[in-house]
Amino acid sequence: MSEDDRNATPPAIYVGLAFCMAAVAWWFAYYAQYGGAFGLLGLKVACIGFATPECSFFQANIRGSVPRYVPVLWYAGMVTLAFGVWQLWQQRPK
Repeated sequence: MSEDDRNATPPAIYVGLAFCMAAVAWWFAYYAQYGGAFGLLGLKVACIGFATPECSFFQANIRGSVPRYVPVLWYAGMVTLAFGVWQLWQQRPK
């Protein structure tokens, strides 16, 4: 195994990061419809991966064109990213 093969970043890391970035973009576009892009941001941040009472309130009051945000992409990104980190850990010299 060459040095480049051992130090190559597993594609799962890039895929996981892409899923997470897509989830953040979707989350931002959806929740920006209530109170503006940065309004109540402290309450909206938890909605990236969790369903808080505030998130339920926002979702009940948002009437917009962006599809309702659900954290499925966020979770898929986290799982894929964790798999990529595990692959990277397996590549380390023993």
